[in-house]
Amino acid sequence: MEELSPAVTWRVRAIEITGNQTFSSAELRAQIVTQERSWYTPWRDRPIFEPQEFLTDLERIRRYYEARGYYDTRVAYDLELDDSLVTAKIEVHESEPVRVAEVKVGIKGTRKLALPAELPIKTGEIFTEADYQQGDAVLKQFFLDQTYAHVEVERSTRIDLAGRKAFVGYVIDLGPEARFGGTGVEGMKAVDPRLITREIEWQPGEPFSLQKIDWTRQNLLDLNLFASVQIGWETNQRPETVRMTIRVREKPPREVKLGVGYSTEDQYRLQAEWKHYNWFGGGRQLSVSGQYAGVTSTIGAQFTQPHFLSRRTAGVLQLRQDQQDEDTYLLYATRFRPRLEHRFSRQLRGTLAYRTEFAKLSNIDDATDTALGGVKRSGLLSGPSLSLIYDSTDSPLDPKTGNVVTFQADQPGVIWGGDFAFWKATVEGKKYVGVGWQTVLAGRIELGLADSLGSDRDFPIFERFYAGGEKSVRGYGRRRLGPRSAADDPIGGLSLVEGSLELRRPIWGALGGALFLDFGQVDVDAYRVPFDDLKFAAGPGVTYTTPIGPLRLDLGIPFQPPAGDSSWQIHFSIGQFF
Repeated sequence: MEELSPAVTWRVRAIEITGNQTFSSAELRAQIVTQERSWYTPWRDRPIFEPQEFLTDLERIRRYYEARGYYDTRVAYDLELDDSLVTAKIEVHESEPVRVAEVKVGIKGTRKLALPAELPIKTGEIFTEADYQQGDAVLKQFFLDQTYAHVEVERSTRIDLAGRKAFVGYVIDLGPEARFGGTGVEGMKAVDPRLITREIEWQPGEPFSLQKIDWTRQNLLDLNLFASVQIGWETNQRPETVRMTIRVREKPPREVKLGVGYSTEDQYRLQAEWKHYNWFGGGRQLSVSGQYAGVTSTIGAQFTQPHFLSRRTAGVLQLRQDQQDEDTYLLYATRFRPRLEHRFSRQLRGTLAYRTEFAKLSNIDDATDTALGGVKRSGLLSGPSLSLIYDSTDSPLDPKTGNVVTFQADQPGVIWGGDFAFWKATVEGKKYVGVGWQTVLAGRIELGLADSLGSDRDFPIFERFYAGGEKSVRGYGRRRLGPRSAADDPIGGLSLVEGSLELRRPIWGALGGALFLDFGQVDVDAYRVPFDDLKFAAGPGVTYTTPIGPLRLDLGIPFQPPAGDSSWQIHFSIGQFF
């Protein structure tokens, strides 16, 4: 650095990184403080070059390699000076990685107990500090859920640089088997402590379980009354009966949300919601919401009574006024839907509801009326509805692993009264699998069957199956896949099949990419799933991760573009497609 005159204010022209094969230049740039000016801000001054900070940056890069198993990596540099500008040339000399040669796990004492099926750190793989430390956490969590409240894990490693080998060991001190004792609650101001204690998943005297602690924490967070929830237990002298402590920090029980959104199908979307999470106490929730959008607009209110009939059941009353403006029809519907929501387990939940709706339809073309043998323009829909959802995914917004299976059935009319009489059932399965290289393979398939119970006019047009669009087969416009009338309006069908395969991978920072293949079809006949007439579409997608879920842009290209429709579709939305 002697060539840098202290009398000059040196600025960074560029940073060049060479020699790196294992990690990209973008990854290494993210580790250092010295940065060049962004190409998209040419009006800004170039950053000042700090010699000492730059030397520390070289050590940061070396340490980045070391933490990932490349222990002898060297980092050299050269500075190219031009007037008062510095081009910093960083040259990385990568070493061969150190690989895990042995992983030993022992338990103090004479007890022989089962161990986790696998640890993050595995024999034959490159030794990384993150996996080494995570192995400690996995072992501790495994035994905390096996009645041991005072688990301690000692880890050790020996690195043989000459042989490029790492020898890893973990020694577990379990302590005594423990049971839950009494529970104290701290931090309440306005919330009744009984509201907290009723959400506890354990009972005094039961074997200690970290899983039940995690469930309890999630139960309390789901109330939306607390900014934070901490659950701890007595550890002094490692007692067999542990006293639990729940500490909460309250937040305001009322919330107002305002939102503006846009999607290709709905176009503009204005949303507003007022919600009270502890209306008249007891964790009762009341919300009033409205949405004004290009396709579906709604205003409604919902009341939720938790712990109704059982601690895992909630009673819900929902009243809505909806407007749905489709190419085929304009629907005004007043909907009252009381329901019971029951949580069978952490992954399985179900809903039993009763639908009472008055529907009024207009803007139906004569060609649509003819194609369907007559369309009932108004009437009362009345009958039960059942849904079951099994969800084992790791995230509701952007899942990377797990499965979702959804079943929905409706049967208005006949013994329930009303002007429409039909049955309708759908089942959908989704699966997410990591396939390496930070890539997720996502798949889904949906089947739907329905039929009228009497005249065809008794099946409402707004309950028919439709396909195509941003949440369906993306190479087609909204509802543009399937049967149409002579006026080219979608008329839907009584049988449906849809599916997708998609590869998702982060590209850089919050930016991600996807490649997808969609397929689907609708048939006007009941009990005829159209596997022999599937239509396919494929294309790329781009996502940008935000706190409310990924922003998504998809380009769908149908294999056989329908006559009169575009040969490609662009769909923009918030959230993963599925």
